[in-house]
Amino acid sequence: MNIKIFKVGVMAASVALGSSSAMAAEFGLFGDVNFYKNNAPGENSAFSLGALDFYATTNITDDTQVFVEYVFEDSGSGLVTDLERLWIGKQFNDALKVAVGRFHTPVGLWNRSYHHGALLQDTVSRPFFLDFEDGAAGVLPVHIVGMLANGSVEAGSGEINYEAYVANGSSIDSSIAGLGATPGNKPELDINVASDPNGSKMIGARVTYAFADTPLVLGVMALNNVIAESAETGGLIKFGDTLVDQKIYGADLNFDGEHFLALGEYYQFDNDTRVGDGKQHTGNAYYLQLGYKFNERHRVVYRHARLDFDATDAYFQLLGARTGTHNVVAYRYDMDVTNAIKVEVNRNSPDAGSDDTTYVVQWAFMVP
Repeated sequence: MNIKIFKVGVMAASVALGSSSAMAAEFGLFGDVNFYKNNAPGENSAFSLGALDFYATTNITDDTQVFVEYVFEDSGSGLVTDLERLWIGKQFNDALKVAVGRFHTPVGLWNRSYHHGALLQDTVSRPFFLDFEDGAAGVLPVHIVGMLANGSVEAGSGEINYEAYVANGSSIDSSIAGLGATPGNKPELDINVASDPNGSKMIGARVTYAFADTPLVLGVMALNNVIAESAETGGLIKFGDTLVDQKIYGADLNFDGEHFLALGEYYQFDNDTRVGDGKQHTGNAYYLQLGYKFNERHRVVYRHARLDFDATDAYFQLLGARTGTHNVVAYRYDMDVTNAIKVEVNRNSPDAGSDDTTYVVQWAFMVP
């Protein structure tokens, strides 16, 4: 895909709308190439292309901004193009910006800090339960389509930042695998780009406090999400009816010192299920990532991540989720600000089943 094509398209649209001056959107990109090996029986080592991520931010007036992000990736059965983010927002002042479109959900630190550009994060992988909706292990709604307000205010010697949103509720097509879904045969947690099957809206917020005298940021979040049946035929219940009435609460921390690094997030799931055993269930997920920076080029990190839930919780059954632990050790070498080499060892230890280890070498880059 040629970046010039995007520029021509934006300019043509500007002319068509009668703009007095054509405005071109400058697209940057992220990409990565990987070599990996999993020690599970029958798994071969292989090279792989990571996602190719095009992104652009353009001010169309002094206080109005547009953001777009396209991702091209191989799904295993062919090239897939996803419009990951698209929004338009107006800045009223430091305390209030309002935008509408498709966003990364403010569920915590990782999802709002590290998007689809692998160069941004120190590890090759994300915490497994924060996988994207079309991934094998994701259990959180990491994208939304709706309205988001955010801003910042001074508080004491520090600063409070907030994000609040209302968006289309999530849905699941239970006809794909029912309550017997597995990581290899499961539906996506659909964010409903064009409609909302049951009309219920997701409502949520995240608030962070950045300390002025130490490189520490603390955050809390909460959301309410009604998850609807999206199967028109063959589902567990009628299209649009509620599968799960869900509330998620969380907290996160980020310490970015001169040498020491710490990232952590905790989530609690309160799932009022309407299928399966029809009971209320709780679950939790967390990770803690610790790092050490030797200098501006070399760093090492360790991450421990865990997901727990009731075996009869229909929400996790529908998504084919598995309780277990991932332990990750990674080394990162920044060749310069535009590209880095990362080496990662990721040990997957499910509570039911055999452990396996994935070894990855990644060369991640950006074109600003």
